[in-house]
Amino acid sequence: MLKRLLKSEAGLRAAGILAGWIVRFVGATTRWEWVADPESLALLRSEERIIGAFWHNRLMLILVVWPRPKPVAMVMSEHGDSRILGIAVGDYITRPIWGSSRRNPMAAMKGMLRALDDGLSVAITPDGPRGPRMRCRPGLVEAARQSGVPILPAAWSVSRRKVLRSWDRFVVAWPFGRGVVVLGPPIRVPADADAAALEASRLAIEAALNAVAAEADRLTGHPPIEPAPEGSRGR
Repeated sequence: MLKRLLKSEAGLRAAGILAGWIVRFVGATTRWEWVADPESLALLRSEERIIGAFWHNRLMLILVVWPRPKPVAMVMSEHGDSRILGIAVGDYITRPIWGSSRRNPMAAMKGMLRALDDGLSVAITPDGPRGPRMRCRPGLVEAARQSGVPILPAAWSVSRRKVLRSWDRFVVAWPFGRGVVVLGPPIRVPADADAAALEASRLAIEAALNAVAAEADRLTGHPPIEPAPEGSRGR
């Protein structure tokens, strides 16, 4: 019955509203600490455009990272989980970008570039919507190359949490704990990057995202969540 409910517009909206209440309650009752690269923190809090990147398993509390006044376009698939998230944090998202690396990569790419051209920042999970877990897909790299906008690798973790046995090892945060937000140094992709340089940038972004996630986990007393094995095909 629940699956049927979530396939309806009314069911998705109800789930999104409930998720939004939960996310805000958990975020508000968590004691947050920031461990941030100074340049990235300055960019995040400025009016400059950025591409905020984080792994799919950190979606629940990503609004804690994003300053509310900063306009953002978020890449989202039309999958039910992503639509629920879009409703839950809809007041943070200036513009949804519908598309994904698996179903409609060109729509996602064009949407990112259009949003950046319009002066918006972009938020993206480069391993979403279905993996492989914590492996960066190339669309993010190409968007950064064409736009010249820096990528900010971000992650959060909390002391009180449950890691689901989903493909992404989704992190569910409980209230009344201690939380950490980690921002790595900005990554810029040269406009003249060839195929080898683009692959090097992709690997650098992947390593940076895994590093900030591992550091956030370590600082909240958890072992790091491991990426999917190299060459995995995702869910």
